[in-house]
Amino acid sequence: MRKFNAILTVLIMILFLDHAIFGSLQLFGANNVMVMKVTSRICAVLIFIHAAIGIKLTIDSIRVWRKTGAPYFRENALFWARRISGAAIMVLIFFHMFAFSSTVNGNLQLKPFTTAKTIMQILFVVSIALHVLTNIRPLFIAIGARSLKRFLPDILVILSIVLIISIAAFIIYYFRWQRI
Repeated sequence: MRKFNAILTVLIMILFLDHAIFGSLQLFGANNVMVMKVTSRICAVLIFIHAAIGIKLTIDSIRVWRKTGAPYFRENALFWARRISGAAIMVLIFFHMFAFSSTVNGNLQLKPFTTAKTIMQILFVVSIALHVLTNIRPLFIAIGARSLKRFLPDILVILSIVLIISIAAFIIYYFRWQRI
């Protein structure tokens, strides 16, 4: 199950990067690609499967801790950071999915992009960053990458750029709504 989850994670990362880049372009007003809908829905399904696997693995860990009577919470801080950031993503993904538009009588209608929505989107990006950063090493181990040091700097630079652009896109989109 862990190997399947690792493969799933790589697919999620590819789809996430695609969604973040093209979504940012759309928020900047430079892109209006409806293909994004398909990739974002596929990504959402994969994320929910990934979350279900994570919940099962967390329950298994808690069962072991109960049997042994030794949870070692301080020593497992990274484990809990991964779980908490994942839980935050699961909550914030719903705000993200419903923040931008809705369908009224079969027509797409934009929703006002308020300060609260902007803050939720920035928290969403921060949660994703924390989750990816705390899980990158286990992912590399799970997929059998020989050297984390070789790829890590490039991955972190690309991820940082995409996340910063995403936050900038949310902020610019917010200010564009304020002018309306």
